[in-house]
Amino acid sequence: MNKGWAWLAVVAAGGAAALTAPVAASAAPGTGGRATLAAAGDPASLSLQAPATVARLGSLTLTGTLSAGAVSLSVTRQDLAGSHPLAAVTADAAGAFTVHDQPPVGGVNTYTVSWAGDDTYGPASRQVTVTVSRRAAQLSVTRNASTYAYKAAATVTAKLGTTHDVRTVCLQATPAGGTKVTIKCGSGTVTATYRITRRTTFSASFAGDQWYLPRTVSTSATARAQISEVMDRQYRSSGKYKLYHRSVNPLLLTRILPARPGGCYGFQGQAYVSGAWRTVMTKPCFTLNGDSIGGVELVGSHTTGMRWRLRSTFAGDATNAAATGSWQYLKFTA
Repeated sequence: MNKGWAWLAVVAAGGAAALTAPVAASAAPGTGGRATLAAAGDPASLSLQAPATVARLGSLTLTGTLSAGAVSLSVTRQDLAGSHPLAAVTADAAGAFTVHDQPPVGGVNTYTVSWAGDDTYGPASRQVTVTVSRRAAQLSVTRNASTYAYKAAATVTAKLGTTHDVRTVCLQATPAGGTKVTIKCGSGTVTATYRITRRTTFSASFAGDQWYLPRTVSTSATARAQISEVMDRQYRSSGKYKLYHRSVNPLLLTRILPARPGGCYGFQGQAYVSGAWRTVMTKPCFTLNGDSIGGVELVGSHTTGMRWRLRSTFAGDATNAAATGSWQYLKFTA
């Protein structure tokens, strides 16, 4: 045995094989001749730092330190376009290294610096993420009206401005109290129709690409409530008039859609007096039943030859715009 060396034997459990490695025996005074050994295969210490953001194609610098000293490290960048190997970098004697890049793709870029290891240290790897800025995309959404009849076809158009490599834009509709649905997707300019029954938000969305940010823009439109009216108890019709005997009280039945059980609807009644229609009665709220139906009865002493017209109204709410029913004409006979 050479003077100044000790031999360390490591015996594999359950076997006769032995591994010997030289250990420097020089030790500091008072340590009893013991020496410290970093066991082969322990991972090297690797640190990596980067700025949080950088402009696309701007100068980006990453710095780090590897405890293994002056060795070569591999570098990769993962972005929206895929994975890209960059030029390897070499640490100095103290283990410090620098990575320079000009990221061409916007969005989150992930940088990975790796070292394969050697006989003394095991491999090491670190990652950092950098948000690379992207431009704001020009995107608009329009509709051909702000208020529609119940179940009318709203025409909605999305227009996407300049982008890099993605041209897909999608139109969505979100009815009040409902779930967002995709109406249509297409390239650049997209036009679609949608049957509107209540207040609806129309959205156009662009998922973004390597140079441009994702974007969503919206516009709202509403539909009038649908008022359906039926006159009851007449004995026959004559032109636009329903004919009633003086002893019968006419009944106007009304249904409001979308259904709103327990909701309100209004009523207006006009009589033909002195050559003109004159409002005789109004009421702002009759209560709808569980089927969204209500009834108004015209009660009183009816005069032969008297002409009336009745209609229902809806004042509007957060779901639908105001609406007015059609005049229902009636005349009393003997």
